[in-house]
Amino acid sequence: MNYIRKIANSDIFNNIIELPANLKNKQVEIIILPYEENENEEGLNKNSARGVLSKYKNPSLIMEEEKAWSKAMVEKYEDR
Repeated sequence: MNYIRKIANSDIFNNIIELPANLKNKQVEIIILPYEENENEEGLNKNSARGVLSKYKNPSLIMEEEKAWSKAMVEKYEDR
């Protein structure tokens, strides 16, 4: 993969991008990488956990997620 890496004063970005105050007037590292579209037909990135695991999702269990931790703790420590 080709890329560019350069150290420069952040002032060169004044009219290009809004930088946080703590990066203004300082030396910064600039890394330019090519953007590669890696999304499948559903718009999920195949390289992300969400994209890879999307085939296992069960929409009927989404409401149970809020109670899952407390339910698991009750089940694990109920008899102690």
